[in-house]
Amino acid sequence: MYLIPNLDLNISKPLYVQLYEYIKQEILSERIEQNEKLPSIRQLSKNLDISRTTIENAYQQLLVEGYLYSIPQKGYFVSSFDKTFFCNNNKIECINEEKMHNNIKYDFTNEYVEKHNFDFNLWRKYMNKVLSYESEKLYKATNVQGEIELRQEIVKYVRRSRGVNADIHQVIIGSGVQYLLNILTTLMKRMNIKECAFEDPGFNRAKNIFINNNFNILPIPIKENGIDLQKLGESKAKLCYVSPSHQFPTGIVMSVDQRIKLLKWASQNDGYIIEDDYNSELRYYGKPIPSMQSFDKNGRVIYLGSFSTLLVPSIRISYMILPTKLNNLYQENKNTYIQTTSKTEQLALAVFMKEGMFEKHIRKLKKNYAKKNLIMLNTVKKYMGNTVEIGGTDSGLHLLLKINTNLSEEEIIEKAYKKNIQVCGISKYTIYKKIKNKPIIILSYRGINSNDIEEAITLLSKIFR
Repeated sequence: MYLIPNLDLNISKPLYVQLYEYIKQEILSERIEQNEKLPSIRQLSKNLDISRTTIENAYQQLLVEGYLYSIPQKGYFVSSFDKTFFCNNNKIECINEEKMHNNIKYDFTNEYVEKHNFDFNLWRKYMNKVLSYESEKLYKATNVQGEIELRQEIVKYVRRSRGVNADIHQVIIGSGVQYLLNILTTLMKRMNIKECAFEDPGFNRAKNIFINNNFNILPIPIKENGIDLQKLGESKAKLCYVSPSHQFPTGIVMSVDQRIKLLKWASQNDGYIIEDDYNSELRYYGKPIPSMQSFDKNGRVIYLGSFSTLLVPSIRISYMILPTKLNNLYQENKNTYIQTTSKTEQLALAVFMKEGMFEKHIRKLKKNYAKKNLIMLNTVKKYMGNTVEIGGTDSGLHLLLKINTNLSEEEIIEKAYKKNIQVCGISKYTIYKKIKNKPIIILSYRGINSNDIEEAITLLSKIFR
């Protein structure tokens, strides 16, 4: 087949984005049919007279978003997906999000928090403390690296809870992990690192930042004890993104032996590890898993943490802890950035943590989610039985269900939606699609009411059976 995009070199939009948008439009308008093979990277590069990197970045974005799937040694193919999300006459219109949400009675996505899991009256008290007693600080610009008071509390907290070794000068605060990763990609480019190995499946929003910054994404499979180190070594990457304490979305915990080998890989290759330590506090069984950064003796781990999952999504405060070499590079140019997180919220969170309320909140949260985790497990076993294999059971905020059914993942999601249930499949987070495998869906219980779980699981079980 031939692709004939109209690429314009004279506009600011990157070529890979233009190519990505063109192929996406061709797929959605059904001018390229499902399961049709796309030209190889080498062939398309030759046909269009543009670099292979441009083609790779466009294909990777389409892979991440699920428009394509890849079969090793065979190439790239167009995915099948629900066309009811788009209107006729080749006009692309997403379903109105508000209308779609109003149709959902049981939401198993990860975007919501039950009201009783965050006390806004208590949070208002700490916001008022800042407004009443520290208002003089609010007349000054926010520290580009984040308020010192909050950075001090973060350093103390991660040392106590995660064994992380750092000082306040290494901590950068931002409104979400994506903002911080944008800073990191700039630092990596200055070190001539333009590729990043990612767990596959893995955290899409992080992948998208690297793709948008023209990094080559190298997907590495997940094994029983963590990322496949052999494949990582073969990739020749110098940067690797992992979530070792609770891999997203599989829930796998990276073994100590695997962590040490990964650190050796970074040291021997003059590389770096991005440790996304999300949800590490929410472990319900066994002892807490130490951070990888606590094992690092050679300054190879970039540590990421976030308060948004533990508080509420609307409070966008995350942090990144840089090893010394990268931090020195950041300090040289940090004033070219701007702080994006509310100074008032930063100071309120600092007092919240200083007075011990954050750790008290974590204990309450862990207790509540442990109960809900058990309800989910027992209910799934009761109504689904041998129909499913359950994964990700001892931590985090979701379960994985590998389903013994002839239905595809897309069919399950569609049938669930018709019953006013919203779920997502693992392919949303996967680059290489394993189309012959049994479907795996992700059930997040972060926002769903405990009293609704039994009815929702009952309805889902009827779909599978």
